[in-house]
Amino acid sequence: MLVRVLGAAAGGGFPQWNCNCPGCARARAGDPLVKPRTQASLAVSADGARWVLLNASPDLTAQISASPCLQPARDGAARGSPIKAVVISGGDVDCIAGLLSLREGQKFSLYADNFVHRIFEENRIFGVLNRDFVRFRDLQVDQDVPITDADGALLGLTIRAFHVPGKIPLYEETIDDITQLQSDNAVLGLCVSGGAGAKIFYIPGCGAVTDALREKLGAQDVLFFDGTLWQDDEMVLAGTGHKTGARMGHISVSGPQGSLAVFAGVNVARKIFIHINNTNPILREDSAQAEAVRQAGWDIAYDGMEIRL
Repeated sequence: MLVRVLGAAAGGGFPQWNCNCPGCARARAGDPLVKPRTQASLAVSADGARWVLLNASPDLTAQISASPCLQPARDGAARGSPIKAVVISGGDVDCIAGLLSLREGQKFSLYADNFVHRIFEENRIFGVLNRDFVRFRDLQVDQDVPITDADGALLGLTIRAFHVPGKIPLYEETIDDITQLQSDNAVLGLCVSGGAGAKIFYIPGCGAVTDALREKLGAQDVLFFDGTLWQDDEMVLAGTGHKTGARMGHISVSGPQGSLAVFAGVNVARKIFIHINNTNPILREDSAQAEAVRQAGWDIAYDGMEIRL
């Protein structure tokens, strides 16, 4: 199984278009220790020829341009794409907006659960995904689902979706009380497996780590996990927003209940932070926080990162 990180940043990307925090300023200036990143998404393949996207970020077209494996074959055909399926983990803009860039009459399967299918049905803009070409498929939670292309051909990968603590998408919020915005079915973790036994877990958004989540992970597995904020009040202290990480539905990296602490005893082959907000100091390779992450045995995802299982 091949895995390519298409984007590693949280919503807004890095540097964010309107942000001049220390990280964004250094990235914009071309500092080699502060690499720009687009919004989070993975591409996975069993054979290196047919690819499945895990989420479709607003930066998808730029990500395809940066990834030769996702570009049309140089075979003389007028149209074509190795992207055969897209799997969606939630209804946030940075999970689904890139689908609007896949509207040019290309066949692929689109997997989503009932929560996200409702969003597609209620928002008329997603009608640009012509159902003569795009096959909308149900992503059954807590079941192994073989991934197929639009014609039903198996792609050699199986996906298992499961709910993780989170909240409804920002555009569906009508109040500011996080206790009323939390949802048991709005956010999914995705587990993708090939034929060799190893699995990847993709969890770009998560409000808390449960025992059940830790128990899903095995020694051969690779975990891509929510690295949005280093600390809960990070954006408040940086002067870039008034919301805490908890209010946005994201667990912090640091602290006694943060992801470094709660995953400390979990034995997996590799742990990688993804969906990293522009204010998070771990994006600066020379920061003390980035060093703390590395010392704890975690990697920090970057665009173009590749893993072979």
